[in-house]
Amino acid sequence: IEMLNSLKPLKVLVVGDTIIDEYHFTTPLGQSAKGNHLSVQYNYRERFLGGSLAVTNHVSGFVEKVKIVSGLGREKESEEFIRANLPKNISPEFYYFVDAPTVVKKRFVDSDLNKLFEVYMYDENPKLENSGEDICNWLDQNVEDFDMVIVSDFGNGFITPEMIEPICNRSRYLAVNTQVNSGNRGYHAITRYPRADFVSLNEPEARLATHNRRDSIEHLAQNLAAQLSVKHFAVTRGTKGVMLLDNEGGKTYTVPALSTKVLDRVGAGDAFLAFSAMCLGKGISPEAAVFVGSAAAALDVQIVCNEKPISSGDLLKYLGTLLK
Repeated sequence: IEMLNSLKPLKVLVVGDTIIDEYHFTTPLGQSAKGNHLSVQYNYRERFLGGSLAVTNHVSGFVEKVKIVSGLGREKESEEFIRANLPKNISPEFYYFVDAPTVVKKRFVDSDLNKLFEVYMYDENPKLENSGEDICNWLDQNVEDFDMVIVSDFGNGFITPEMIEPICNRSRYLAVNTQVNSGNRGYHAITRYPRADFVSLNEPEARLATHNRRDSIEHLAQNLAAQLSVKHFAVTRGTKGVMLLDNEGGKTYTVPALSTKVLDRVGAGDAFLAFSAMCLGKGISPEAAVFVGSAAAALDVQIVCNEKPISSGDLLKYLGTLLK
């Protein structure tokens, strides 16, 4: 309780892609009579705040104030949905694309959340108004005011090299995740950031960044940590748990997967990033930080997409159960 309460005074800035996750629930009818494709009956839709907004929502339950810097399209309906679902202690700093929409990822699923296929509604090369100069100026003038910056970079085009420069140069404490997805595979890696204090990647993302398919994940983490001057480097491995390299202390910590019930894996990495980053940025021990982050991820896989953020009550209860 004392450890989590110590996070409250933190001033946190989250920078990253805004994503609206849509789940379209269907009932499979079987193979089409006129082709080899699957036919389904459409039932209903649910919408969730994803991307960097999911990270921000997790953080908002544990600190007094958090600011989110992100990019949106000009469509009114998407922005109204986003603003209506942000907690009151989140202060948004939104910038707008010239002709690209807010990123929407539509997942078509059955009643058991088995994913049938996914549709991306986005522009892979969006352009910010005023060529992004406004956001670069804002970052240059304000990044140093925050105790911690968490970058949730989904590689959808919002974060530019010009934005990375003030983020890396001026952040007091910088945590970064660069996610590989269907829209950026092969073109998006952590190496676009020249420095960070904490990096969290999954195993395919770490192997992509090093172009290494065979060596141990510990070896890859050591190489990347040295290249980026990273203090702590985490590699999440799904059912194999997570590994955290403490580059300063010369130690490696491993935590097994802590959940026996998995409803939906979407968002688990975001939960791990948010909680591990807050703990490490506050100076909490790496061993405790990776345990708290793993517990948050274990809770998150029991939630449909980003239906709700991890609450302090749920996290404390789950940590207590694990420690008994």
